[in-house]
Amino acid sequence: MQKDKKFLAFLLSLCLTASAFSGCAAGQSAPPSSTAVPESVLSPSEVDSSAPATRERTREIVDQMGNTVVLPEEIDRVVIASVWPLASVYCLFEGSTEKLVGLDPAIISAAENSLLVKAFPEIVEIESAFSQNGTLNAEELLRLDPDVVLYASGVPEDYDVCQQAGIPAVGFSLSIKDFNAVDTINSWMELLGEVMGRNLTNNDFIQYGQDMQALVASRLEGLTDEEKPRCMFIHGYDAGSIRVPGSASWADYWITASGGINVGAQGGKGTPEVGIEQIYQWNPEKIFITNFNRAIPDDLYQNAMESFDWSSVLAVQKQQVEKLPLGMYRWYVTCSDSSLMLLWMAKQNHPDLFEDIDMNETVREFYKKFYGLSLTDEEIDSIFIPKREAAGGI
Repeated sequence: MQKDKKFLAFLLSLCLTASAFSGCAAGQSAPPSSTAVPESVLSPSEVDSSAPATRERTREIVDQMGNTVVLPEEIDRVVIASVWPLASVYCLFEGSTEKLVGLDPAIISAAENSLLVKAFPEIVEIESAFSQNGTLNAEELLRLDPDVVLYASGVPEDYDVCQQAGIPAVGFSLSIKDFNAVDTINSWMELLGEVMGRNLTNNDFIQYGQDMQALVASRLEGLTDEEKPRCMFIHGYDAGSIRVPGSASWADYWITASGGINVGAQGGKGTPEVGIEQIYQWNPEKIFITNFNRAIPDDLYQNAMESFDWSSVLAVQKQQVEKLPLGMYRWYVTCSDSSLMLLWMAKQNHPDLFEDIDMNETVREFYKKFYGLSLTDEEIDSIFIPKREAAGGI
C-alpha cells in the first residue's frame, strides 16, 4: 500500500525531528487600508500603482523548527504543503479559504470525506498540482506566486525546495510536547497569528482546549494502573500486516492522557509492524482503529480480515473495539477537533467518570461556536461512525 508507506515514512521523520516549539514576538503590521469597493472587484487601472508594494516591506518570525523566516508585511497568498491537518486549523483561524492558493492533494482528499467540505465547499477546488506524490514541484509552486508556504517540520525537503525557489517557508511541528495534540493545535494557532501578521483573536479556541485538558485531568486524577484499561491503536491494517503505534506517537498521547495504558509502547517508538502473536501477549482490553485504514470493528468481531484470528483478544471478546471519529479531519492526528478527541477518548476509557458528558451535544455546540455550523443528527452520526470509504485518502 503506497500511501500507507508514504505516511509511515512521514511519521518516522516526525519522530526523528526536533520538535520543540520556539516562540518569537513578531512585528505587527498595520491594518490594511479600507477601499470603497472590495479589492477583488477592482480592475488593474483602479489600483493605486504609486502605493508601496507590500512584499517590499518585510518582517521576521521564528517557526517551529527554529528557523528565522522573512515574510512580506501582508500575507495574501498561502500554500499549505505537507502539514496536512493544518488546513482545518487555518480555515478556523481565517474563517475562509480566500487566501489559500494551493493545497497538497492529500488535504483535498481528506476534505472530501470530512465536514470541512461542508463548512468550506470551495476547498476542493483549490490548486494542488504543485505537489506530486508528496514532492513539491518548484515550477508549479512559483506559478502560484505564494507569499508563504506552510509545511510539516518532519518534511525538510519542502523547506529545501522553497529555499531554492526563493519562497518563504514556515515549519509547523506535529509533535509538540511528546505529541500532545491539544497543545500542538494551540501552538499552531499562535504561529498562524504570527504568519498572518496580526494578533491572535481566537483566544476562545485556545482557552477551550486548555479547559478541556484541565477537565479530563481532574476527573482522572488519582487513578491507579489497575484502574487504567490496557489499550492499543491499529494504524495500518491490511492483508498480512498490522501496524501498531508505540511510544512517541499520537496514540501514546491519546491513551495516556485519557487514563489508559498503551500496550503498544512495549513495541518501541513510532508505528512498527506487529505480529498477531504479540497482540495475543499484550491482550488489550480496548482497541482503537484509526481512519488511515479501511478496517472497522466488525472486521475484528467477525474475523473478516484474512490472516488474523482476533477471537481470543479480550477487546474483541468484550466488543470494545472503536473506529476513531472523523470531523474536520481524522481525529487521530493533531487537528482542529483535537479537544473533542481528548474528551471522547476519556469517555471511552472511563465511561463512569464521564457519564454526564453527551458527546453528541458537545460536538454540536463546538461546531456551532467555532465553525458556525448547525450540524444535523445525521452529520453528527457521520463523525462517530465514519464510512469505510473515508479511509480512501491519505
